[in-house]
Amino acid sequence: MKKLFALILIAALLTLAGCTVQPAPTPTPAPEPTPMPTEEPVSPVYTDWSKLEPYEPAKPVYTFHEGYCGDGALVARDDYGPLLVYIGKYAAMGMYVEPIEPFYGLMTAKGEVVTDSVYSDIYFYDGFIVLYRGNPDGVSGGDTFGGGTFDRTVAAPDGSWVLELDGEFYVGCAKGLLTTAKPDGTLIVRNSDNETIAVFDGALFRDTFGEEFTWGDEGGPYVNWTKDGIGYAEAYSPSTGARVDLYLDLSEGSVSDTPPEGMPEDYDWSWYFADEPEQPVVEGCGYLDTIRDYVTGTYYYYGYYREKPGYRGRNALFDPDGNLICYRDSLEYPYAYMFEYPHIGAGLISSVENDCWCYREIDGGELVFRYPMRTNSD
Repeated sequence: MKKLFALILIAALLTLAGCTVQPAPTPTPAPEPTPMPTEEPVSPVYTDWSKLEPYEPAKPVYTFHEGYCGDGALVARDDYGPLLVYIGKYAAMGMYVEPIEPFYGLMTAKGEVVTDSVYSDIYFYDGFIVLYRGNPDGVSGGDTFGGGTFDRTVAAPDGSWVLELDGEFYVGCAKGLLTTAKPDGTLIVRNSDNETIAVFDGALFRDTFGEEFTWGDEGGPYVNWTKDGIGYAEAYSPSTGARVDLYLDLSEGSVSDTPPEGMPEDYDWSWYFADEPEQPVVEGCGYLDTIRDYVTGTYYYYGYYREKPGYRGRNALFDPDGNLICYRDSLEYPYAYMFEYPHIGAGLISSVENDCWCYREIDGGELVFRYPMRTNSD
């Protein structure tokens, strides 16, 4: 009886406590270790280095003329033949208007370098070359952008004569006539044989153009010559916009405010372009620029395809009959800023290929000159 009473008492106590008996937890088995990868690669990749060819830049194609001037002044010689311009280096300027500053040199039509690329600009006119070289002690004038100071050299297109201008700057050029000026307004006129044929003192112009004027400045004065040796000088007042004119007579060395007898009051440009043939019509090109080979006298036409399928966006060169000679895609930075138009002379046309300045024969495309262009980061 005592044992039965004890069992009943224990059962009652467990019921009052609300307790339940939980089974013992089952232990979690340890994870199996991950097998290490084998040293043998699953997908081997092999490189055949013998198939990779090293990069080779374009090889230069040029020689030096016997009279090579280096970075010095151009020296007159009678064995250059026709001279051409090339770009041998350029500087990145980091400017919006002038992001690139090219430097020019002279070469022969045989691909011989005559001068290093030390000139800021080189211009070919009818019977003359004008070369600009930066110099802090040089002369400013109306022929320079931003009023820089330069030394200027004038030469025959074949380098047979060379003249270093002393305190003068370029004003204008007509067929066989070159006009330069001094800071005091004096005009000097020379012919293509480097002979001075007239000098007009600056005092002759001050009553009309003012005490402080510069030939070629914005608004003038400018001067244009006729085939009869009459110079039309004109300027526009910056305040009123009114035009004032003077007339220069080469034969007498005189200046007047009325045109000589029988001459029109306004300059007639038609005679200047009278020898140019009529431009051809090229399908897909809305406008053509005329480029004359100063050596052969042949006229070429340079245009931009705007509409023709397959050629749209390309610049092209055409012969006098409008036949396509060659074309190129639009150039990217930096060459687009210094290669707007090709240079043509002695039957050669310039191009930019693989960072090199080149000349090729227009007829056939044979390479005559290749000069690697350097930059200020080289």
